[in-house]
Amino acid sequence: MLRRMETDSDRPNPYQPPQSSRSQLTWKAEPLTFSQTPHERNAGPEGLGGWLIVIAIKLIMTLLSGCLMLMTLMAIFNGDTWTQITTPGDDAYHPLFGPLIIFELVGNIVLAGGSLTLLVMFFRKAPRFPRWMIALLVFGPILTAADMYWASLIPNVQLQATSGQVQVFIRTLASACIWVPYLLMSKRVRNTFAPRRTPQRRIEPTLETTVAADTGA
Repeated sequence: MLRRMETDSDRPNPYQPPQSSRSQLTWKAEPLTFSQTPHERNAGPEGLGGWLIVIAIKLIMTLLSGCLMLMTLMAIFNGDTWTQITTPGDDAYHPLFGPLIIFELVGNIVLAGGSLTLLVMFFRKAPRFPRWMIALLVFGPILTAADMYWASLIPNVQLQATSGQVQVFIRTLASACIWVPYLLMSKRVRNTFAPRRTPQRRIEPTLETTVAADTGA
């Protein structure tokens, strides 16, 4: 009777649903691996790849364009142009022209310096990179809009400003609308620039004080 019960228990249950072993699943002669924990399933990609490469290229282009603009603005100070636009009575003079050049100079210094700093933070995977990158993306359209408004107040610059800077404003605004949500919601950004956890040093209890007290007693 005991042998019969053992043989019956060894038989497969016809009412049990079929179970497949994950280790037997293969794809192109390679075994498939599956995430076992919710943390592994929700981790997502990591590393300086994917769309982050486009952000790095954008930072390089912003740095180069900022440096070229700085060279153009510095040429105004080296020649007679600065004297003409800041001398009352001259045909090119306007009281807002000089401050506009200073404003553009400072703005491009911020763009070039910020792009260089963000490139260093990018390759070092600094945790603060996404926040400062978002700040730079928002700063671009604001700077262009302020420059356009300022230039519209100067009759000699109004026609030149409305033709080229409108395209720059649309391009920077579209870039901010695309990349700000990506930096906020991307799993790759979250995993790549995650704060580094420093291992905590464990303090082991010592018995020297207890031993010394017992000895003195």
